[in-house]
Order: sequence, then structure tokens, then C-alpha cells
Amino acid sequence: MFGSGAAQQYAAMVQQKTGLQAQDNRMVGYFQGLPAWTRTEMVANTMGALRGNGGMLGGLGMLMGGSAGGMAHAMTGGSFFMKFDFVIELPGNRLPGGSLRETTSFMIDKSLQQRQAIGGRTQCGVPWIDSKYEVCSYDPGFMPYVCSSPELQQHLQRWPYLNLSWEAERVWLEMIESPTRINSHFSTAEQQNGDMIVRGLWTVAAAARATFAR
Repeated sequence: MFGSGAAQQYAAMVQQKTGLQAQDNRMVGYFQGLPAWTRTEMVANTMGALRGNGGMLGGLGMLMGGSAGGMAHAMTGGSFFMKFDFVIELPGNRLPGGSLRETTSFMIDKSLQQRQAIGGRTQCGVPWIDSKYEVCSYDPGFMPYVCSSPELQQHLQRWPYLNLSWEAERVWLEMIESPTRINSHFSTAEQQNGDMIVRGLWTVAAAARATFAR
């Protein structure tokens, strides 16, 4: 979908599925009774471009589908990405601060993530979470508390590329998505029909509820 008409059509679809309404460059409102907003924007892998990994041509990968998208990604180095932010606002709360982020491995590079870790390295006490993610917090008791939530654990197991943080009055989920189908975490259909937005909001809402007293 391209152009202002397509953008309005997409915003209307997201509004129908989530209840959020377009406001400037965000979709804002209440999701599952919680103040929420989501935003989509293009970001650049600046260091990749400086190394010659595509420069301004990286955006071609996003515009071309199928094998052409893969070819564009190969030619340009995939230097442009789409960043999705999913945020729950918790007015009046002062969360201790903490984060769960992908760890860099042979298959995964977290260097493209825009939001940094919050606090020092720690553990949450849930073995599969501690082994899979970089767990950080300012308060050693905070991450064990939120990660003990069965609802949050369920959503984490289904979310493909995690950068989730709790800080002050906000719970924030960031998603950096590859511009080409071959490297995307979500299918083209999920991106275009709004299902990815719904899943992101579900995940960040579960993370917000994990902070509530149980």
C-alpha cells in the first residue's frame, strides 16, 4: 500500500482492530483498558551504510516483494528497516526499570535495536527467559516479579524479536523489522492486515499487567 489514501485505509483498519485512532504520527487510545499508542517509522542502519552496505538504496528492499525484495536486500545490504513501537502508559507509576532484549548470537544481531538496556545485568529466575534474553534491571527484585507472570511468558514465547522495557510510567516494546520478506519476522499479510500491530499491543499489555499486584 502506498500514498496518503493507502495510509488512511491502513489507519482505519488498525483502528477497527485495536480501537486506537490516528493522531499525528501515532495511533493513540486505549487497548484492553490501558492507555496505549503505537508508531511505525523507517530507520537506517547508519553504520551499515557507512560500510557500504547499501546507503540510500536500502529502502528498495521494502518496496520490492518476493524474490525481487530478496535481491534488493542482497544488493543494498538491507540498510533500512521499519521500526514499530508499542507503548502502554501507566500514569502515576514509577516502575523500577528493567528490560528484556535479544542477545547477539550467530543468527541474531541486536546492534540495530534503538532502545538500550535499562539497568545492569541480572536474572529473572525463569530458566528459559534467562538463557534466551539479556535481562537487566535497576532493582534485582523487579524482573523476577514481572517475569513470573504466566500471561507474559505466553506472549514472550510467541514474539519473534524482543526488546521490551519497563521504565517510569511506560512499558515499551520495540520491533525492528527487516524490509524484505526473506528476513522478515512477520509475513507480509500480517504486516499489511494489522495482525502484527494487534500482537505487539497484546504483548506490551501483558507486560504492563505483569507489574500489577497479584
